[in-house]
Amino acid sequence: MSALPAKSARFIAIETLCQLQKKRIPVNTIFSNLAAEHAIQSNDRQLASNIIYGVLRKRQSLDCILQKLCAKPLKKIKPFVYQALSVGLYQILFLDRIPESAAVNESVKALQSAKLPKKLQGFVNGVLRNSIRKQKELLPLITDPEKPILNHPHWLTDRWEKRFGKTETLRICSHNNEPPTLILQVNSCKTSQDTLLTACKNAGIAAEKGDYSETALLLPDYHGAITALPGFEEGFFQVQDQGAQLLSQLLGPIVSGGHYLDACAGVGGKTSTIIQLCESVQADVTAVEPDKGRQQKFKENMLRLHPDCSIPLFAESLQKFSKGCTTRFHGIFLDAPCSGTGVTGRHPDIRWNRQMTDLHKYQRTQLELLQAATHILHPNGILLYATCSLEEEENEGVIEQFLAANQDFSLDSCKTTLNTNSQHLLRNDCFSPLPQRETDGFFGARLVRKN
Repeated sequence: MSALPAKSARFIAIETLCQLQKKRIPVNTIFSNLAAEHAIQSNDRQLASNIIYGVLRKRQSLDCILQKLCAKPLKKIKPFVYQALSVGLYQILFLDRIPESAAVNESVKALQSAKLPKKLQGFVNGVLRNSIRKQKELLPLITDPEKPILNHPHWLTDRWEKRFGKTETLRICSHNNEPPTLILQVNSCKTSQDTLLTACKNAGIAAEKGDYSETALLLPDYHGAITALPGFEEGFFQVQDQGAQLLSQLLGPIVSGGHYLDACAGVGGKTSTIIQLCESVQADVTAVEPDKGRQQKFKENMLRLHPDCSIPLFAESLQKFSKGCTTRFHGIFLDAPCSGTGVTGRHPDIRWNRQMTDLHKYQRTQLELLQAATHILHPNGILLYATCSLEEEENEGVIEQFLAANQDFSLDSCKTTLNTNSQHLLRNDCFSPLPQRETDGFFGARLVRKN
């Protein structure tokens, strides 16, 4: 009896999508675990990642065509078979560099690796080969400008149409359905924007300065490993969207010798930005992060980016931290847990993992965190509330409820803390960019105590 084929990039992609279908957890967590378990090579890892994210960005388009090719409803097809069809069809329709025959054969081999019956292998082989023969007939189904397929859940696009209008909703969805531009934030504690720009160009990597942030570099054509970029080991940069870079600037002006807190630090991306802002005036930075996995990543990132800084990291919730903390912070950055609908271009699994009922669950947590932050804010301090959501319940709605319950606070305009190029990203005194090439979707509000 011959040995079964080894686990391939396509198998990992299919299995990742199957697990995502069962669990509402980040796709990157699933993929990282499977990639480590099967020890796939870097090239295969990159291919699998491209396929996974591509399928998630084109899910409804793929379903539209698959339903035309399959006699039974897609929901009645075994999950592994359904995802194998999606992976194969995505390569056939959207990846020009992969031969159509390879897309079909590798999808069938993945079923063999999963020990699925030959009947199902034949089914996948037949459907995918049929899609190749009927491409000219099938493509108009997903390219008709009169009936655009948005590749986002209807509950979300319906909300966006009511708020932003049809034209803007179509633009946002179209943007989200394409691979995002890689954006770096230059670590000004170690190097300059011009120096890193030159290093990239000398390495043959196309790079350009961002329009909004003075520490941003855009790498529009780079699709390789982040660790292979010049200056990675030296800590000259981190990957961070321009909108996220601008959010940190909303803490300004930084008080000389002041105290600043990253209240939901995550893996330390915005902590690093705050450190850069605080360096010239010798203000100190503290971080709070309750999640163990993120704590470890935080420490690794600080070691690479700021090895000479000793940043206190409190491994507990902000609510618990605020009860025992005696420091009063001049600036608190509360990047609150949220639905993430503003970053679904970079994280396409978010759009399929969220439900409308999640918005009010997040809102309750956001208000709890804001309230906890008030207890450790300096009398003249800035409480910066931020999300990567486009939804009113998590943004304007949270601010309205917070101000109603805390009448000693008021909303302070973000205008004076942003450069001229970024002023058009404001709406009603709040930082509110919508997803675009230069920035993802964010919300930021400056809260201050009256008098």
